[in-house]
Amino acid sequence: MKNLLFTLVLMTSAVLFAQKIEIKGVVLDSLSNTGLQSATVFAETKKDATLIAYSITDENGAFTISGNTSIDSLVFYASYQGYKEFRKELFIKDNREIDLGQISLSNQVEELEGVLVNAKAAPIRIKQDTLEFNAGSFKSKENATLEDLLEKLPGVEIDKDGTIKVNGKKVNKLLVNGKEFFGSDPKIALKNLPKEIIDKIQVTESKTEEQKILKEKSDNNEAEINVVIAEDKNKGFFSRFTAGAGTDERYSLSGIANYFNKDLRISVLGAGNNINSPGFSFDEVFDAMGSQAFSISRSSNGSFGVNGFNFGGSGDGITTSQSGGINISNDWGKKVELSANYFYGGSETITATQSRRETFLPDRSFINNSSNDSRSDGFNHRMRAELKVRPDTLTTITFTPEFNSSQNQSNSSSNSIASNPDGSIINDVETLSSNDSESTNFNGNFYVFRGTLGKKWSFSASGNLSLNNSDNLNDFNSTRNTFGTSPSTEIQNQLIDQVNNIRSYRIAPKINYKVHDSLSFFTEYTYRNQNQENIRSVFDRDSGANLFNQAQSTDQEINTLEQRAVLGGRYKLGKYRLNLSTGLIRQSLDNNDDLRLFDFEKEFTNPYLNARITKSFGENGYLSLSFRNDISLPAANQLQPAEDRTNPQNIIIGNPDLNAIKNNRVNFYYSDYNWKEQSGLYAGGSLNFVNDRVVASTITDEDLIRTTTYTNVDGVFNSYVYVSYSKSWKKDNSKIKVGSGLDVGYDENKGFTQNILFTTKSTRINPRVYVSYDIDDLLDVKLSYDPSFNKTKFDNAPFQEQDFTNQQVSIDLTTYWPKKVTFGLRGEYNKFGNIEAGFDDDSLILIGSLGYSFANDKANFKVKAYDILNQVIGTRRTVASDYVQDTNTLVLQQYFMFSFTYKLSTFTKKKSENSIIFMD
Repeated sequence: MKNLLFTLVLMTSAVLFAQKIEIKGVVLDSLSNTGLQSATVFAETKKDATLIAYSITDENGAFTISGNTSIDSLVFYASYQGYKEFRKELFIKDNREIDLGQISLSNQVEELEGVLVNAKAAPIRIKQDTLEFNAGSFKSKENATLEDLLEKLPGVEIDKDGTIKVNGKKVNKLLVNGKEFFGSDPKIALKNLPKEIIDKIQVTESKTEEQKILKEKSDNNEAEINVVIAEDKNKGFFSRFTAGAGTDERYSLSGIANYFNKDLRISVLGAGNNINSPGFSFDEVFDAMGSQAFSISRSSNGSFGVNGFNFGGSGDGITTSQSGGINISNDWGKKVELSANYFYGGSETITATQSRRETFLPDRSFINNSSNDSRSDGFNHRMRAELKVRPDTLTTITFTPEFNSSQNQSNSSSNSIASNPDGSIINDVETLSSNDSESTNFNGNFYVFRGTLGKKWSFSASGNLSLNNSDNLNDFNSTRNTFGTSPSTEIQNQLIDQVNNIRSYRIAPKINYKVHDSLSFFTEYTYRNQNQENIRSVFDRDSGANLFNQAQSTDQEINTLEQRAVLGGRYKLGKYRLNLSTGLIRQSLDNNDDLRLFDFEKEFTNPYLNARITKSFGENGYLSLSFRNDISLPAANQLQPAEDRTNPQNIIIGNPDLNAIKNNRVNFYYSDYNWKEQSGLYAGGSLNFVNDRVVASTITDEDLIRTTTYTNVDGVFNSYVYVSYSKSWKKDNSKIKVGSGLDVGYDENKGFTQNILFTTKSTRINPRVYVSYDIDDLLDVKLSYDPSFNKTKFDNAPFQEQDFTNQQVSIDLTTYWPKKVTFGLRGEYNKFGNIEAGFDDDSLILIGSLGYSFANDKANFKVKAYDILNQVIGTRRTVASDYVQDTNTLVLQQYFMFSFTYKLSTFTKKKSENSIIFMD
């Protein structure tokens, strides 16, 4: 590790202290002689077009670009959409600071006597609200994926869990040629689209359909990425298949095949493995093993999820999974667009957990040591489609149906012993449970928009229909022994059937009126109705008969109605934008239970306010501040008054008198990316003030049997603030990037224990720092350090203050030398603070890969090692309002695997009107 750090320092110095060049000037319109804002300027090598430096012009057309290079000459370009490109070769051997003065661009002649005039593709362009990157300008390794390309782009960061951020904004949707690719989840596209077929990456604000049509600014701080396929690669076939076998009977299979024919695109994928991985989340170096070194981001090295499906049940253990899907999209002329996908996921998960929980009461504390083993088998189906119809230029109709179906069967056994701090046993519990569950869910959304010829008025309506049904049958058996002065044994042998049916619909008509380009108004009315049935039937087994237990059963029906009337407006003044809407929210709740013979109604009326102000500044600066309030109803189990005894040590009883929860949230966001310096500063945060928060109220008797119900409290406060900074330096074909960040969270939550109200004050401080160094076709290395400082204090409660620190160091190293050989090493060291004796408090997880490509890079053979040092652990600490728990879980451990990958691609390209060339 020391040698690696020393080498990295030397490489960093070579970049930072290389010969620096600086080019400046002003880009003007040749007719008006005024500056062109957001024109692209860049310099590259003449020999192989390696990008040296790039930037965009400011509001006056001025620019300064700087970079590091050892070459003596380069080519400079200035371009602006709709204008003829400027090109000039510069000799910089004796003069590395060049002032080009005024550069005049004239209107571009798109076509001259049938001859198309092609300009040099600029690395970046800004088109109104769209930031566009040219994929070919950013070099990456051979066989690179979309993920590899995105990591090369300025302002783009990808977390270990696949979360993408652009200029500090989270990407919530990734499209391919404007269409979904296996849903909106970016993970599949990230890992499976090869860079060679990509022409451009377009980044925009994440907008609703109406905001896109009306060309309004977004009202959130999220982004959307559209991947544009190269025209000559948008007609053909490309695929990848991988098979691997390893020690301990580990295996991994995955494949994806894609057929693109202009507007028609068909993709099929499938995977199966027993290494806790969605095999279609492919890693070019580590295959399906790739994300597993980073265990903390993957639910303690157990479960995983993609595209709305979660594999691995409770989030721990070892999972064997099978998955497959198909995605189809097509356009019929300019009026009809359709995309649809089907996805199947099946899994079998084995878990084993040991835990130690210390619970604090006002007058005592006790310790619970428990173990749990379980096995679950399940499968699910998901179908989703999006249909968009534009019958004329003024009308848009969108319909998005989605259907999900799942079944699951699980068996579990658990044992627990509760004792006093001196070791004397208070009680023990043994539980056996067998669950069979199934659910079906349908969700359909529609949107209709109609404009007018004068473009002043527009009318729209959105709506939703949702049908959710679930049935869970639990064969439950427990034995609880209570010791002490009055020893007793309680046996619970029951069959519990829980049926939940939810039906809801929503419709929201809206009218927009545009006074002028800077001012518009709208009014909207939302009507939402929901009917929820919660039927819990408990049967006591007695001498072979099933006797209905009415005391623990319920037949509850909850009807809710929400009406929201809103009047709002949007105003633009220079670089300021103001969105303001206000109105009233009226909710009614009717809760009745035919078994318990109660029926009550509640009504809530509250004002509604949604305000947002934004400002743009500089070349790429952005600042926003917003406020919004909302109301939400308690969960069904919190309202359900029947006793839930599936945990014999914690009997839960709902409270049908709960009030609606009132949230008042303030958000802010700041971003500024400096193209000249290749640096970005981002910050954001949220403050949420909650009244009538639903909290648990627990009473523990002398035998440590807890009875929990729910109540409303005011004065709950949740907040977080983050700030991050990154900067890049580039020299010819090498690049270094450093970044740092700080996340701070502070929460004040409330709860009840033994009828005493207490406040929990939690502080989380998470600084982080990373450095990466890349040499094209030779080396990629990244080091990061992420400590976490946690502190929890309690007011009006004699609970022990919690103060601990977790630390994490990670490395990701890949080499591409010698040619055709790829070596990868990925690892993470974790040190957990304040872990109880008997639980592992640190681990070093390393995975390695050595691969060789042949057959014109179509084939690849790899040998991979997971958990090289055999140190994977499943330890974690949980701090709650009245307890601290240390848990150790079954995790996937060391194995070795051999794998073979084969890629096949065939694209068609027009050579002339009567000939076609097939290209591999």
